[in-house]
Amino acid sequence: MRDPQRINKFLELINQLWTKNPDLRFNQLIYILQNGYSQINSGVGEVESAENDGFKQTGFDLFNVEDDDFLEYLKSKVQNSEW
Repeated sequence: MRDPQRINKFLELINQLWTKNPDLRFNQLIYILQNGYSQINSGVGEVESAENDGFKQTGFDLFNVEDDDFLEYLKSKVQNSEW
């Protein structure tokens, strides 16, 4: 079983990042974090689709990323005051 305490760790880190950027909507925050994680991990989870008008959309599918790995990424964002 996964450690239930990881949930509070995630929420604390998200809280710290979001309160530094209160104008961001929740899903903007999550998108930015997923994008950043993907960029430093060789594009992991990046999904692109082309619309009928030729516009390209980029999203992120981090379903298989382990919680511990993403927690470390969030910790580094908080510690490095990159926000």
